[in-house]
Amino acid sequence: MKKIFSGCLVIILLIAGGLVYWFWEDIAYWWGDDDYAYYELPEDCYEDEYYDYEDKLCYIDEEFDDDLLTLFFDLADEVLVSLDGDFEDFESTLENAIITYEIDGNLIVNPEEVSISDDLLAYQEDTDSHQKIWVYYANLIPPNHRTNLTQFVIFTDGQEEVMAAVEQDVNDPEKWVLAVDIVDAENPQELTYTLIHEFGHLLTLNANQVDPDEDIFEDPENDEIYEEAVEACPQYFPGEGCSLPNSYIHLFVERFWFDLFDEWDEINYVEDDDEYYAMLDEFYYAHQDQFVTDYAATNPGEDIAESWTHFVLQPKPEGDTVSEQKVLFFYEFPELVELREKIVARTFSRLRRP
Repeated sequence: MKKIFSGCLVIILLIAGGLVYWFWEDIAYWWGDDDYAYYELPEDCYEDEYYDYEDKLCYIDEEFDDDLLTLFFDLADEVLVSLDGDFEDFESTLENAIITYEIDGNLIVNPEEVSISDDLLAYQEDTDSHQKIWVYYANLIPPNHRTNLTQFVIFTDGQEEVMAAVEQDVNDPEKWVLAVDIVDAENPQELTYTLIHEFGHLLTLNANQVDPDEDIFEDPENDEIYEEAVEACPQYFPGEGCSLPNSYIHLFVERFWFDLFDEWDEINYVEDDDEYYAMLDEFYYAHQDQFVTDYAATNPGEDIAESWTHFVLQPKPEGDTVSEQKVLFFYEFPELVELREKIVARTFSRLRRP
């Protein structure tokens, strides 16, 4: 059976010098009965920041001077990718759900609790942490780039397993759900990297990039329907539907996977998990200089999401290797360069706070 991976990732980001800490304690909050909003006041801004009256947040100017840009990259310089544990699909993640919220703009509302064991009740009742995790994501990603998110799920499968995932909303193939493990989210370094990675999936798989396949959406376990859809698609088929000719993921795969795709695709049909992961490791080590991390070799979707994350968090590379060329790929799109500047500014303003 074809293995289809959702955007699940276990990943660790080490920040140089121990300069980043969990920062939420000293920031202003407002509570409603079911709603939660986060804001800062103009007097909370540093001298080199401006106050955004729409978001009610302090941001550093997106046009960084060289010293500040160097400081940001110093903060995000030491990146370590950890792949301990299994890669789970989103269905398995939902089996470990604790509570689900609806997303309303910058807010998460209408919590729906799941029947869980007594040992998980403390996590379910920890609404402060639920809100802090969502707030952090909302602070990193500009509002107009998360309008397709409809639900926010808090789950846990234990420490250092799956940290976060995104998947299509079961009610609408053009909408998406974000799930985060409350246990793993305690580390802000890990959380930063992972949320930017997961946004990479939303950026490259949304309905403006990939035409959702209704038949697969309605019957995702039907291999015959899946194979027919793949055969009918002249572009790269990431699983959710046929990518559009000028989509980021199709252009990325066309350029960087042309010589690798058949070799990888054979591995992707291996049903035995031990054999599959062993062959995937061999695939990565045979082409190590073409991937920014070993996890990127999992499939083209993870490759572009990992390359996107390095595009955001690392300085512009020289392009001496294929992996660096994958990062440079995003610089070809002015809208992504602009988006990167916004996310870097938002991320830096959040990470630099004590």
